[in-house]
Amino acid sequence: MNAIDDPIAAIEEAARRQRVEEIAEKAITKARVKLVLSRDAKGIFFGTLALRLRGKPDWELGTAATDGRTLSYNPDWVCSLSPPEVLGVLTHEVMHLAMAHHCRMGNRDPDQWNVAGDLAINGPLREAGFTLPACGILAGEGPYAHLPAGCSAEEYYAKLGKKPGEEEGEGGDGDGEGEGKPGDQEGNEPGNQSKSGSDPGGCGGVMPPKPNDPAAAREGEAEMQVAVAQAAQAAKGKGELPGDLARLVEEILEHKVPWQDVLREFVSQAVVAHDDYSWSSPNRRYISTGLYLPSLRSEGLGEVVVAVDTSGSIDAEMLEAFAGELNGILEAAPVKVTTLYCDSRINGEPVEWYPADGAFTLESRGGGGTDHRPIWDWLHAEGVDPTCVVCLTDGQTTFGSDPGCPVLWALTGDVEVPFGRKVVIG
Repeated sequence: MNAIDDPIAAIEEAARRQRVEEIAEKAITKARVKLVLSRDAKGIFFGTLALRLRGKPDWELGTAATDGRTLSYNPDWVCSLSPPEVLGVLTHEVMHLAMAHHCRMGNRDPDQWNVAGDLAINGPLREAGFTLPACGILAGEGPYAHLPAGCSAEEYYAKLGKKPGEEEGEGGDGDGEGEGKPGDQEGNEPGNQSKSGSDPGGCGGVMPPKPNDPAAAREGEAEMQVAVAQAAQAAKGKGELPGDLARLVEEILEHKVPWQDVLREFVSQAVVAHDDYSWSSPNRRYISTGLYLPSLRSEGLGEVVVAVDTSGSIDAEMLEAFAGELNGILEAAPVKVTTLYCDSRINGEPVEWYPADGAFTLESRGGGGTDHRPIWDWLHAEGVDPTCVVCLTDGQTTFGSDPGCPVLWALTGDVEVPFGRKVVIG
């Protein structure tokens, strides 16, 4: 008689799983807290992004995996790891999230894509000082000794060659066919996933979001760009990110996605920022474990400030397209929008708009040179603490100093900005 047929054994197994789940949850929570309370740039960066993932035990997984929203994990596997390895697995999954590997998988073979993603992120994580499980794979080492470091997941995927079972094609000898095939490295048994995902890399995999919708994937990638930009901004005050990690972050921020998607995700995330994390009211779910995590708080109506460059570089067609995108984002949001028209000074009175007012519109005003310092001065003088500021400009401006709130520069030309997030529109 096996455990399935024996009710006593089934009860004992259920009790064991409950205990293991509690231990695993506590281990992951401790790792998350360690990042959130970190005093260095890499900890702040990963901690900010780790708060986006909801932990979920999944006994059908071999290791762990993320679909961009949930960190699913096998409790037995988590309990087999040391605390530094749990921390390493958490940062590994966060890096999959940051690189939007869940959105970029498309129709690729999941096993090979997971190997390619691990090869892209494990080296920078190790360089940053994180400890990965012993079965974690690295470019330039072991079965992947022939592969160079510093490639993207897409580049590694191509170098790995065809997946097992496909006909051999050109380049089989030099593109990873044979020693570099997914899942054939020694000691990688824990990496096998079952129904929920695949992890031949051995230290946490990635699953595509459901449903597998290309449009939703593009939006998810834009969302992660915004999240990474915010995490990088939060980390700035604590120093510089380690070299390879900084390179990956720069690649994420420079990756081209439609400006409409970036605008949508930036503003949408900022609008719900009044549901922010508060340490003054701890999350009661974790108090019983002796851990104090921030809870969500609601601060009511958000305020978005839109600053429009009126120097003549923004034509009526661009104003209409930009206003249309903002209208689609904000028409059902609990938000007030204040529009400021500015060249070297603010032209006319600020224009206030609420979703009940009808369609959001922008108009042409003023002329002359551009200076954004009057925008920041106005915020200070009026005591406005905006959810975010969106600046529509050609970038030929005096930027001034960081106002201390999320700023998106929607640029008609590709210029460098000293602070905030940028997206090139047109």
